Amino acid sequence: MGIDRVSYHNRNREDSPFEIVTLQGFFNTRPRELLERAFRLDFWSLMYITEGEGVHSIDFIEYPYRAGDLIVISKNQVQAHHVNHTVRGYVININEPFFIERGNSRDMDILSFFEATYGQPLLHVDISKGTTSRELIDLIYSEYRRDDNSTDDLIRAMFASFTYSMRKENRESLRTFSAATYEHYHTYRELVELNYTKLKAVIDYESLMGLSKKSINAACRECAGISAKELIINRIILEVKRLLVQGKLKNYEISDALGFDEPANLAGFFKRYTGVSMRVFRQSMKMD
Repeated sequence: MGIDRVSYHNRNREDSPFEIVTLQGFFNTRPRELLERAFRLDFWSLMYITEGEGVHSIDFIEYPYRAGDLIVISKNQVQAHHVNHTVRGYVININEPFFIERGNSRDMDILSFFEATYGQPLLHVDISKGTTSRELIDLIYSEYRRDDNSTDDLIRAMFASFTYSMRKENRESLRTFSAATYEHYHTYRELVELNYTKLKAVIDYESLMGLSKKSINAACRECAGISAKELIINRIILEVKRLLVQGKLKNYEISDALGFDEPANLAGFFKRYTGVSMRVFRQSMKMD
């Protein structure tokens, strides 16, 4: 059974690109066997934990969480829930139009918040009653439940304030960057997403972006804390894992699909950057 790509679907407000539900409601209204399978998101998601503890998987890494944690999942990441009916909090799902409908700086600030957490998706926040983030998320949920599209702008403004409060609380761990730097990084990530099976060297992207390798690398380090080369490597490794978990393709077929000359080259690449062989990884995911 493979990894599904899950598209955004708002069950409560069909035309809204923003959804907030309680964690309890989220777990109770979706089949457990589907939630606990690995799936790739076509949207952005947050889990705000107010009570209990558990584990959430992002890009095949297990992240233990507890009350006071905010889990940030970006578009195109692979996640799997560990359903836990004792956990309380909120799930927020955001579709791309949320960031582009108004086209203002506030929307880009929200999107850059997700980018700033890439590779470090677990933030700790003060969930005490009366704190800014707790009051804001409770207000967002109450406003959302009015089921009135006229409140969309208010929700957008409150959510922007919520992400600002998250930045303030985590200013020592979250990255900050200029709009120009973020634009370079975001463009590079999008180009890698489209071309990583063919273009595997940073120099290949210089002409596409009209930027030097040095500038691309600087943008990646500032926004994501990794080099431009690492971003390509991470994307390839993630796709290899996805195809191994899917279990339908032989190693030579995966090699062909990802543009490697020989299966042995892919096998060596995978073991070099993960520390395990493709066979061991496949077996660890219980897909054989």
